[in-house]
Amino acid sequence: MSEKLQERDVYGAIADPARRKLMDLLAEAEELPLNGLTVHFEMGRTAVSKHLTILKEAGLVTSRKVGRETRYRVNAAPLKEVQDWVSFYEKFWMERVSLLKNILEEEENMADVSLDFQFTSSINKVWTALTDSDILAKWIWENDFKPIVGHKFQFRAEPNKWWDGIVNCEVLVVDEPNKLSYTWESAGESTTVTWTLTEGSDGITNLHLEQNGFSEETKARPGAVEGAKSSWMKIGEELKKVLAE
Repeated sequence: MSEKLQERDVYGAIADPARRKLMDLLAEAEELPLNGLTVHFEMGRTAVSKHLTILKEAGLVTSRKVGRETRYRVNAAPLKEVQDWVSFYEKFWMERVSLLKNILEEEENMADVSLDFQFTSSINKVWTALTDSDILAKWIWENDFKPIVGHKFQFRAEPNKWWDGIVNCEVLVVDEPNKLSYTWESAGESTTVTWTLTEGSDGITNLHLEQNGFSEETKARPGAVEGAKSSWMKIGEELKKVLAE
């Protein structure tokens, strides 16, 4: 029998649930005669004997004569090939599941709004623009901000018929001159705004903005998050003008 045929016999032999049950019975009892196996099935001796013959041809069952009785034993060795085949695909799917998990974690950790700005001004000047209430008013809105963790303040814009113009905030992080974070609550939406500053060797100050925490309802609304991103881009342009003064 060729290797290919033998492989097909093994897979074909274990494909039938009756033959798998026979192997389970033999594995548990170690050795059983035909009568001892037949009592576990709603089929006759002849049908059980045919299933045993298929298992024997695949090398999965051995038999021996004890007087006038034939006794059967399971031989699991040929299943090693099946185990190797299953293990290959188990590894295949584990790797894919792991990859999917990493992708989902990256998406979960991804900011709802993420923007980068570059300025020729020093990092300290940019930090001052982020934390001085009077300067903030020039490029965001009127406010009573103070760079103190726990301080609650408001940004106050011109109201309209859709919005009262009020943004309630609380300072979360003040790490001069590298990181500033505060809550941003407005129109029933509560998010967190974080500014991260780094200074390059070329003297350029990099300012990274993240806004996180939009509700699933808001994120599902077409253009809502993109609208927030567009607003911050305009605000960033205003900051650039202020720094150039």
